[in-house]
Amino acid sequence: MKKYFFYGSSILFSRGLEYLILLIAPFYLTKEYYGSLEFYKKIIELGAAMLTFGLPTLIMTYPKSNESKKYFTFISLLFITALAVLITPFLSVFNYLFLIIPIYFHSIFFNNGIVAPFILTYKGSNYASFYKSIISLVFYSTVLISIFYLDKPNLAFVYVNYLLLPLLLVYTVFFVYKNNIVLRTLKRYWALFKKLISSSLTIVVSNFANMMFLYTDILIIKLLSNSADVEIANYSFSLNIANALIIIPLTLVQVDIEKLKKNLKYARTLRVKIFRLVLIMTIVLVFIFIFLTHFYFEDYSSVLYVFLIILGAKFIQALSVSYGAVIIIRKLFSQNLVINLFALSCNVVLSYFLYSQIGLMGIAVSSLATLLIRFILLFKLNNKV
Repeated sequence: MKKYFFYGSSILFSRGLEYLILLIAPFYLTKEYYGSLEFYKKIIELGAAMLTFGLPTLIMTYPKSNESKKYFTFISLLFITALAVLITPFLSVFNYLFLIIPIYFHSIFFNNGIVAPFILTYKGSNYASFYKSIISLVFYSTVLISIFYLDKPNLAFVYVNYLLLPLLLVYTVFFVYKNNIVLRTLKRYWALFKKLISSSLTIVVSNFANMMFLYTDILIIKLLSNSADVEIANYSFSLNIANALIIIPLTLVQVDIEKLKKNLKYARTLRVKIFRLVLIMTIVLVFIFIFLTHFYFEDYSSVLYVFLIILGAKFIQALSVSYGAVIIIRKLFSQNLVINLFALSCNVVLSYFLYSQIGLMGIAVSSLATLLIRFILLFKLNNKV
């Protein structure tokens, strides 16, 4: 129970800081600036999901020995660096070249990058907790200062990466030197790495499709809305509060990932824990949203029904996390890919059609419907194997 509390506290601390920023921002900024801030944040996270190439999942589930974890992560670092160089011209064409450093930083050092799962599996949940807490504190503190003092506060999630990346790269070089990476051993693991990347390409596409699914709503609004930044602000305010539900299953699954790999029957017990906690948290979030929009964020009170639909979608997504983890552990990569691509396709089509009919409500309904379809497919796949 201590490891749940300690690791869970680090995730709550990190998410708490993120939510603090995302609550201060709409209070301090105009809707136009807040919507732009959210848009850049989402683009950075989506780009990082592409750049990591599914490697955090492989680091979590494949390497067994400490040596393999160390070499596999080092090769992953080199691989991501090469990919960053390759996508630079693409970003330049669309005038987003300034985002390459934030994307690169997130793909390696931030909470969804390759370093966090490496520390979790190599050093354990306590060390991972310290890492998450420290990196989050420095990152979000810098973002908060940028929002208050920058001439362009909508770029706060961009500038912070330029400050932190050199510092962490220096420490990474020191870590590699201290651990004495042997070239012969590196070549051996490189050969294995290439086989894993080619054989698990479905993980890469599936993870990207899964991430793309989460950001389809924002991109659809950006493309179709005549007042995109304002509508992104309205939708993101609801989405950010509802996203708190996902903290629960991610915490429990990440802490128990090694136990799941050894005994998949434990998934049933884990799902009961997740359901109970998520149900309680859902009720709490409804009261939190009503309280915030009644006393502090009156401008966002009009999106209550949008929030309730998004919250329902996130409830279903939270229940899906353990099913997705079991599928990855069982290496059902192609089936997972089909499910995620199907869900993404449904979400794009529904979001486009429903937004044109009923606006933000349509985007929320699309998320609810497609996440429900995805959950049913994951549930059926788990029961077949």
